[in-house]
Amino acid sequence: MAKCLPSILPDLSLEEALEVTKIHSVSGLIEKDMPIITKRVFRSPHHTISGASLIRRR
Repeated sequence: MAKCLPSILPDLSLEEALEVTKIHSVSGLIEKDMPIITKRVFRSPHHTISGASLIRRR
């Protein structure tokens, strides 16, 4: 059910899209064919992840 949430939410506003794109760009996750991210990002962590691991990204 949680995977459906991004599809029913509206597209990002210009300010939100720029912020998400900046974060992805700095992280090296930006794709060459999509210069700006307009869809909400969904991450699916494993159900056994701890709170500390959820916050910490390597």
